[in-house]
Formats: sequence, C-alpha cells, structure tokens
Amino acid sequence: MLDVLARAFRDNPMNIEIHGPNPNRRVRANRAGLCALVLDSQNKAAVRVIKHENQVVGGFVATPPGHRGLPRPSLSRQIGCFWHQGARAMLRWGEVSRGLARSRPDLAHWYLAVLGVDPEYQGRGLGGRLLEALFKLVGGGPTPLYLESDRPESVRFYRGRGFEKRAERVVHGVSCWCLGRGFPDERVDLCDSVRLARPLELDPPTE
Repeated sequence: MLDVLARAFRDNPMNIEIHGPNPNRRVRANRAGLCALVLDSQNKAAVRVIKHENQVVGGFVATPPGHRGLPRPSLSRQIGCFWHQGARAMLRWGEVSRGLARSRPDLAHWYLAVLGVDPEYQGRGLGGRLLEALFKLVGGGPTPLYLESDRPESVRFYRGRGFEKRAERVVHGVSCWCLGRGFPDERVDLCDSVRLARPLELDPPTE
C-alpha cells in the first residue's frame, strides 16, 4: 500500500513544492514519509486497501476519535525519512503539519490521514469505494470525519460525497483545504477567519 500511496500523491501541489520537479524523486520521498507516518501507527489507526487481481491498487489510513492525527514516528523511522528526504524537506513538512493542525476541530472526530488510488486506476470509482468503506467503519453515529487536501480535484471529490469546506490555509504558497463531514457547524464557512494568505471488478476493501 505504501508504494501505491507514494505514487498516488506524486503530483500533489505540496509534493511538487517541497520535493521538486523530478517525479521519481517525489515517489521515493513520499514512500519514506509514509513509512515514517504509517508503519508506527498500525495499532492506533484503521487501514484498509482495495485490490484488483490480488494486487493492492488503493487504500486509506484513518485514526479514530481520541487521536489528533497520526502519532509521532519512532526515531528509527525519522532517520530513514531523513536519509531519503533530507533535512530541508522534513523541516518544511513539519511546517505544513503544524500550520494545518491549527485548523483541526476540538470536537472528537475521525481523521482521514491519507486516501489514495494508484494513478493507473484513478477515475474508475475506487476512491469512492474506499470512502464508502470508511463510512461503514465510522458507522451511523454522530462522530464526524475530518481531512485535509492540497488538491482541488480531491476537494471536489470529497465535497460531492457530503464533506464541507471548513477552512483554507496557504502554506509554502500552496493552498490547503480542511474538510469535514458530520460536524454540527459544517454549514458555516470558516475559511475567511483562518485564511493565512491568498469498470473493474475488484476485491472488496480488506485489511
């Protein structure tokens, strides 16, 4: 799944801004960052993948209420990330994380850390199926869902599935949107108050 997600986020604006124009370098850097964030959170996060012909083609990582984002990676993971990304990139990702964390709601919520589909399989409804699996995991209760995205296409995808734009921040010159679903105040546009600046047959989602 890490390889799939590394490719899925290869062309996101923030990845290009931080890791530069070389797509292969961005994939390597993405994988290192995902290893640091995801592998040490397995006991605290819900992870699901979607497969085609026994091959993982997409997945998501989400943390349940009580966790404000993914836990801090271990020192060994951070060292591995440093080796593949470099100090400057890690510093800038830290600034992104801290900048977006200020917009996270205090109300208990599920946090969708990452959801992605291999570029070869995008546009075929797999992202929607993953999101349906997340909705099923969350259940019909009152606990809201929250996520962040720097990709306008992704924002349209989520808004078409019941998410509302709660905030917009600009970090390193890249617009990042904070989206929520099921919050009591989800119809209130909070963007201005926090703005800083300008048919495949697939296996069902599984562990």
